[in-house]
Amino acid sequence: MAVAVDVQTEGLRQLERAERLVELGSSGPRNRRTAVHKSLEQLFGEARARSQGYSSAFSSLPRLLQSPQAQRLERDVADFTLAPQASTKQEDADPSVGLQEFFGFRHERVIVEAVEESYRDCLRCCERHSFDRLQADWEEAKGQFLQNLQRLGENSAVLALCSDGSTVGAQAAIPPLQDAPIIDALLSEPMSPQLVQKIAHLSSASCPAYQAELRECWNILGQELNMTLQSITAGAIKYLQTRFFEEVKGFVYNHTEALGGIPDAWSMVKAHGRLKFQTASFPSNVTHVWYAAYVAARAGLSQLLLQLPEVPGPAERCAMLRPVCHLLARRMQAVQPGEIAPLSGVSQIDSADLLRADVEESSGFQDVLVSLLLGRGFAFGKLPEGTVEDWLWYRLHLVHLLGQDDDQSPDFKNHLEKLRNQAASLGPSHFENIDADGRVPGAGVIPGVPGVAPAMQTLNSVKVLLLTAQFGRALQQLQLQDRSLRGVALHMALLLRRAGTLEAIKVLEAPMDVSAFLCDYASNFAAREQLQYFRALEVSERVQALQRLLLSGAAGDELLGYIDPNGRHRPGLLEQSLQEDGMGDRSEFVELCSKAGRQACEQGQYREAIRLLHLGRCYSEVLQVLCRCLCLPIWREGHDNNEAMSLAQDIQRFFDIYERNLDRYALSSQVWAVARKLYATRMFHSFCDRGEPENALDIFDREQLLALGTESAEASEEIWAEYPRIVADYIRVLSHAAARGAMANYALHERLRQLQCFLARNRLVLDQETHAALAKLGLCC
Repeated sequence: MAVAVDVQTEGLRQLERAERLVELGSSGPRNRRTAVHKSLEQLFGEARARSQGYSSAFSSLPRLLQSPQAQRLERDVADFTLAPQASTKQEDADPSVGLQEFFGFRHERVIVEAVEESYRDCLRCCERHSFDRLQADWEEAKGQFLQNLQRLGENSAVLALCSDGSTVGAQAAIPPLQDAPIIDALLSEPMSPQLVQKIAHLSSASCPAYQAELRECWNILGQELNMTLQSITAGAIKYLQTRFFEEVKGFVYNHTEALGGIPDAWSMVKAHGRLKFQTASFPSNVTHVWYAAYVAARAGLSQLLLQLPEVPGPAERCAMLRPVCHLLARRMQAVQPGEIAPLSGVSQIDSADLLRADVEESSGFQDVLVSLLLGRGFAFGKLPEGTVEDWLWYRLHLVHLLGQDDDQSPDFKNHLEKLRNQAASLGPSHFENIDADGRVPGAGVIPGVPGVAPAMQTLNSVKVLLLTAQFGRALQQLQLQDRSLRGVALHMALLLRRAGTLEAIKVLEAPMDVSAFLCDYASNFAAREQLQYFRALEVSERVQALQRLLLSGAAGDELLGYIDPNGRHRPGLLEQSLQEDGMGDRSEFVELCSKAGRQACEQGQYREAIRLLHLGRCYSEVLQVLCRCLCLPIWREGHDNNEAMSLAQDIQRFFDIYERNLDRYALSSQVWAVARKLYATRMFHSFCDRGEPENALDIFDREQLLALGTESAEASEEIWAEYPRIVADYIRVLSHAAARGAMANYALHERLRQLQCFLARNRLVLDQETHAALAKLGLCC
């Protein structure tokens, strides 16, 4: 029999005994401590024996559940001894230290160790905090860096190197910052050159890798934003002439010693000729004169063309210079009638003079000018330093001459179409200067990422397509060249449609579907951002875009709003945006949801159809969709995927809503009865499949799934189609009850009799397995 021990009393007794022993030991000489040591060891041994009895319940705990301090204390207690040992500590090495001093040193050591341990804990805590902060800063910096790279192009080599495969593509992309201001400007500001410049600046800034070339593309587009084919070609010619004159001025300004006097047009051309021909006496011969005439015509300097024959010197020996320059000046006036002052002193020249100038001995510059006036082709391989821009300038002048009187004439359209096809057939590589290493000189590097060059080409092919009024092909080429240029292509498409230019070229090519392009571009972003892009569409196009958005699977609670358990709706982003854009009140949202819901039902998107039809206030159609969902084969085939589970949850959710609001939604009692019976059937099969016969039998009796007590079963086609499977599962439930003895014999016999009567009244087609189970059940009863 165990003796109860008072721990407190026993502890006090042992302490008094220890004090007496300490006093006894301290009263004797310090070098005689044997008796004290023996007494203290005996005292400690008894205390340890008692402590083991009290801590036996805790001794079986795993060491993993003990703290490091507890394990260290346990080792210290196990190794405790008062015998003298070799030690470097002062209190252990000196035998003259008294007991009180000994425990004083021990106390100091414990305090020091505690302080050191707390200091180490603080260092570890600080290290963890620093690591977490550095990690958070790195993730933030990495996200910003990858976002900037994504704007430069998702296919770039830098993005492939910096992305770890989990950041990019894990969620919807972030739209460029410039898209929203561009759409706002298109919607709020009138069409003007200032609007074009503003959009061009924002659009070019969205893609820094191509910023310089995009400015040129926007300059071309700015000149061609017109509503007639003739004005579009005139804009292309104006751009080529302005660009050529800017190159001449840039070339001259880089050699300031060549320019003297007032920097007017003739001074620029003369300085340019000095540098090209490396002579200080330009023009000094006939070739120089015709070169000056070509530069003046190429730059669109009509007034200079009139002044050139009056220049003293070699020009006086060129008999055909005056008529050619006068005709070219008239041609420049025809291209830019509103921007060039009316020409005075232009003489009348007939074609015979031009033919006579053509047969005379001349230079290549005279040939190209005369051929231009005669309206015939010219081989630019004969022209020194001839470029693609020179060829385009020449061909566009020929086409524009044909449409000068009527831009709807067949000749004008045919020649313009021929030029378009010829430019498109050359291919992008025709306009690139490839070096020995297979790279494009001047392709540049990504700003802010030194030493990393993108694998890209220039936009020369896009510029050629724009200059030949092939806007659809140009925007397509822009998208294919680099993914980061898709936003720029969208900005150009929106501006072309706003200016009416796409409508002007529909006689040459199928009009570009800007709405589909915008929707495809916006689909890369979240639903909230897509609504902002849809503002740029017309009302009819916006409705179609919203319907596609609702059917895309991105219509969550944030977009459509939340439907509470009572069926009430809280407005979401879509309804708010419709009101802000002036597309109507709540009725517009209801109509949009009803149309999208019916389309979703036709496409088999039943989850979206249920929700959209409910928000469209088509409650009877919601019940029809629910009935169709309950009859789907996925329940019979045992599909257990996420889509089936989500559909089952939606069915249960809306059945609960409609059961609470039958009168509020004015539902037909007949339709509701069919829907309720199908829903009960679905629950019955679910309980049977999960092995819950009691619940299955309970819902079978409560909902009267087979109407066993009636003479005839009047059911709809949907319910009638479910009868064979209901009978099969009902027989399974009865067989399970008979095998387990869970049902009284008379009750089982009565249920079997009612089932046989039901089958006799209603000729159902049962499978062989069900027939065998029914026969076996009949033998058991």
